[in-house]
Amino acid sequence: MDPQQGYGIPPPPQHMGRDSQVYPQQQQQNTTVVVTQPGVHTNPLLVGTVYGTRGWSTDLFDCMSDSDNCLYTAFCYSCAMFAIGVRLGENNCTMCFVPAVDINLRTRIRTLGGIEGDMCNDCIVVACCAQCAACQEYRELRNMGL
Repeated sequence: MDPQQGYGIPPPPQHMGRDSQVYPQQQQQNTTVVVTQPGVHTNPLLVGTVYGTRGWSTDLFDCMSDSDNCLYTAFCYSCAMFAIGVRLGENNCTMCFVPAVDINLRTRIRTLGGIEGDMCNDCIVVACCAQCAACQEYRELRNMGL
């Protein structure tokens, strides 16, 4: 037994065969780690995509799923829009002095939530079904945690 080798320590492995004939320089492999995808340019100032990535969490006509909100919006639409504006952090005067504030608030909610759509669609929805749109916006804010 080798005097330098202690008890309980296994002897170093001996390679027999083809692996022992390969030079150490040939066994080494280079690894490249891709941190960013080539060709993908991102803007640190842009939060989401321009077109949105998801739909509304509830349908436009799901008003009866939240009956309290539905009745509140039906009987006092301006109060409901004021409450939505406050939840979005808007100034109290916004509701009085900003024209078409309901369309603007809908667009802001859609932008904050990354919801698919455009301002033309927002305008049509609010013009045709303002109360249903306000109910949907309120539910969306609640589902977003705002």
